[in-house]
Amino acid sequence: MSKKIILITGANGEMGHSLINMLNHQGIHNIVAIDLEPPKFNFKITSFIQGSVLDNALINKINESFFIDSVYHLAAILSTKAEKNPTLANDVNINGTMNMLQLCYRQAKERNGIIPFFFPSSIAVYNIGDQREIKIKESDNINLPITHYGIAKLKCEKTGVDMHKASQDFGIDFRSIRFPGIISGTSMPSGGTSDYAPEMLHYAIRKQTYYCYVNSDRQLPFITMPDAIQAIFNIMNRDKAQLSQNVYNVTSFNPKVEDFYKKLVEFFPQFKLVYKIDKQRQQIVDSWPNDIDDSCARSDWQWNPEHDFDLAYHDYLIPNLQKKYNLPIQ
Repeated sequence: MSKKIILITGANGEMGHSLINMLNHQGIHNIVAIDLEPPKFNFKITSFIQGSVLDNALINKINESFFIDSVYHLAAILSTKAEKNPTLANDVNINGTMNMLQLCYRQAKERNGIIPFFFPSSIAVYNIGDQREIKIKESDNINLPITHYGIAKLKCEKTGVDMHKASQDFGIDFRSIRFPGIISGTSMPSGGTSDYAPEMLHYAIRKQTYYCYVNSDRQLPFITMPDAIQAIFNIMNRDKAQLSQNVYNVTSFNPKVEDFYKKLVEFFPQFKLVYKIDKQRQQIVDSWPNDIDDSCARSDWQWNPEHDFDLAYHDYLIPNLQKKYNLPIQ
């Protein structure tokens, strides 16, 4: 082992490249990024490795070549794609995570130290039943998630927490956020069950009719991508002694589907939305909470999102999408 680095998997994804950009803006460049595809962005990093978190030879090479200072394990098959290909999803989402945890544990043991490990979890771990009007806490309704994605996330959470608790002189400092829907103003989402909200944006600005796959009155918690990245940065830079738990909720706003539509009509009066319900995706969304309680994150590491519902559109989403498509707002 030689150069001390930050290891980031899933680097080409929405969250991966946004996190690397934030670290670069903080003057942090000692990053080794991993992704199945060649680099899609102009990263300022130590090394980009094209490969899989399931490749044991690659993992061994990383172990031999680098001194891992911390890990952000973002590589995953998202919820909708996971339901269509559960075998691949479980391999990546469970076995890939276990490979990264074991890599950290090996290095921690060799160095007799502790390695911080960030794992992005999801509200997919919840299954609210008839408790839709309750703000769900981290300990609520997590025994029977209905999707392969949610089951995998919960299994990895539990493994990470167990490894964290077993760490004394050496081991893993496991930190995780259960993200709600995330809306980006720079890229089109792919594979998430809550993608109706960001997809609407792209369709509206392109003057296309959007066919929404969930009911108008369905409600989920959301945050913007910049707030998600700031949350990761904040939890990973908080002293371990200040964290009362390993896994945290975060949220910012929780509109109904029809509220997203009404907001977009303020900017794009001609935008059309048609409901074409996908029964499977509707069932998944119905198992997730309307809202979540993020008071622990606010208390322990001062989570405070920059964007509420209105600011998300006025200050971030609309300006960025207007720039992306080089189109004036009508």
